[in-house]
Amino acid sequence: PFLRWGLKCLPLAVGWFESAKPCTTLSIYEDDLSRQVLDESEEVYQSRVLTALYEFVRGVPKKVLERRDELALVAAYDDKIAMVEEENKRLRKDNKRLLENVEERDEKIARKNKRLCSILDSVKKTLDD
Repeated sequence: PFLRWGLKCLPLAVGWFESAKPCTTLSIYEDDLSRQVLDESEEVYQSRVLTALYEFVRGVPKKVLERRDELALVAAYDDKIAMVEEENKRLRKDNKRLLENVEERDEKIARKNKRLCSILDSVKKTLDD
């Protein structure tokens, strides 16, 4: 039934194995006697978990490949977005520099204009006299 939902259930399967870990040893107590019915080593348990997860993932290879392609696509978009943001940052910096240059030029023009106006005023006064 897990394969029906694809890899969305993989965390559930992993969680199920983690919760089943304490069940690797089973003891039955009858009256004053205790009998161990199941005793599985850690290595055997891990082997069963890996085998089951392998079979689970192997059952949905198309989903794995689609997901890998989606992740690659997202990574490519992230790279593209980072490049665009870097370009925007560079353009904003260039724009700021150009605006500063324009302001400097406007100040120079204003100073020269003021100087020319004073020269023009002195010429007018000279001609009026």
